[in-house]
Amino acid sequence: MTDSSERKRKNSKRLFNAIKVIEDAGLSVYRRRRKEKDFMKIYSESLDRLLPKISPSAFKVFAALANKVGYEDTMVEMTKAELMEKTGLGENTVRASLNELEELGVMKRIGPSSRRKYVLNQMYVKKGK
Repeated sequence: MTDSSERKRKNSKRLFNAIKVIEDAGLSVYRRRRKEKDFMKIYSESLDRLLPKISPSAFKVFAALANKVGYEDTMVEMTKAELMEKTGLGENTVRASLNELEELGVMKRIGPSSRRKYVLNQMYVKKGK
């Protein structure tokens, strides 16, 4: 072990011992937590307005699309077959659900139906960093 790494180990041990003493005295210590990665933010206020209007199948399609959004934007490229596989829904149900989501303003369709892109409304969902 190098002198530098040994010094870091000893300093970490001292720090943890000091935190334990403070916490044992009944005080709390702020500890920065590791940042979670690859999570999806669904905005509760928008969701509250959406839930009474959306069918269970459309919500399932929304969740499958939302799970694929990127950090920079909410554009998702998926085929109907991929949506069917992800959701376990039939082709007609997926098509009807996509129509419903578009009517509700949750997403927009872009491009040809062979490799359709969907842009989800950022008022509903965003990918977390």
